[in-house]
Amino acid sequence: MVAQGVDVGPRVQGMPGVVEMRRRRLGDEDRIDQAGYLTLVQGDDGLLDWQVDAGPSPYPTRRTGRRGLFDAQPIDQVAFRPVAGSQVSTFLTKLDQGFNARYGLFDLDGQRVDTIVPSGRVLLIVHGTFSKCDAIVGQLQGIPDGSGRHLLAAARGHYDQVLLFEHPTLAVGPVLNALDLSRAFAGSTAQVDVVCHSRGGLVVRWWLEVLSRQFAPGARVVFCGSPLMGTALASPYRLRTALKLLTNMASAMHGVAELASLVVPMFSVIQGLMTLVASSTAMLSRTPIADVTAASVPGVAAMSRFGPDGTDFITGNYELEKLGFGWTTAPEGYFAVSTNFETEDPGWEFWRHFRKENIADAATDVIFSGENDLVVDTDSMTRMAVGTRITEPSRVLAYGTNPVVHHLNYFSQRRTVEFIRTSLGF
Repeated sequence: MVAQGVDVGPRVQGMPGVVEMRRRRLGDEDRIDQAGYLTLVQGDDGLLDWQVDAGPSPYPTRRTGRRGLFDAQPIDQVAFRPVAGSQVSTFLTKLDQGFNARYGLFDLDGQRVDTIVPSGRVLLIVHGTFSKCDAIVGQLQGIPDGSGRHLLAAARGHYDQVLLFEHPTLAVGPVLNALDLSRAFAGSTAQVDVVCHSRGGLVVRWWLEVLSRQFAPGARVVFCGSPLMGTALASPYRLRTALKLLTNMASAMHGVAELASLVVPMFSVIQGLMTLVASSTAMLSRTPIADVTAASVPGVAAMSRFGPDGTDFITGNYELEKLGFGWTTAPEGYFAVSTNFETEDPGWEFWRHFRKENIADAATDVIFSGENDLVVDTDSMTRMAVGTRITEPSRVLAYGTNPVVHHLNYFSQRRTVEFIRTSLGF
């Protein structure tokens, strides 16, 4: 399936001819509750989105006098069959494996590691949603001045082990990923340092703060763009809009060399999540059923925002409420990297359509009420609990409002490398 020069995966079924389409319109065998189509469309505003129906129409689209999804220009289409409730877990596992087939601990050379050193020092790298540690390492290696490669070489010399934790991010929540880490490190007393990105920060928090607290006193952790108190992007009430944002983000990534390799698997995951949404409702609309769909994706539901969000206070994520309970100060070994991405680059201008100040119908269309890096609210990147955050300037690398650093390229920045080395002391 190709759209805007972006390969979004193989067609399940090509677009049929006019005769077949007319037959479908006259028959019942392809009803939406049995099979349907996901159509990638582009609206008058230039944004990509998904439409769900029983198949393409052989007739011109009827204009309704308003700009909307069903007035959009079709780009391409795939057929799907709805995912039944009992199939959701298997379906999500396949999506995870399609993006990252590896599961477990690996070294920088790609070899599986089954035994943690019993003592000494360990550096652990943990990726986020729709990602893998290879992407982090690849960005570090690609920094033109060589600072990322120097960091990796220095880490090899400073630590007894440098480990990459590859794990599923959709089928299970962060606490279950953390359980895997806890079991893997059960026989070790090593001093642990961690570099984590995005959702990986929640995995690390559950691991160090709940499941393996013996490592916490000596641990140093650098959280890069992590939703420590969740992200509005994972709000179940905005799932449809979130998938629209991610679709446009993936399209923009196509033109960026260091991100291009992630486009195809990311589109496949988005398309898969859209299949779940479409399996729950016959029309692609903002209905309460989206709440149920989001709850059926544990890796997404666990990241839903909790706590202050502009003038609102968001409740409902009981996992994060428990994780933040009791914190009055952030651990001394915690460090954070944050940014607020705003740009005039036409390729990334879609971000404006998802900010509160640019949206007329904020109740349904807005994702972020304030600063963000396209995926995570900036406020959440340093917030340990409702009233507690990492505040010391020496422990926060704040890129501030800028047109360069966003959620997908923290590890392409020399300043991020310097901050990691200073924070971890090597």
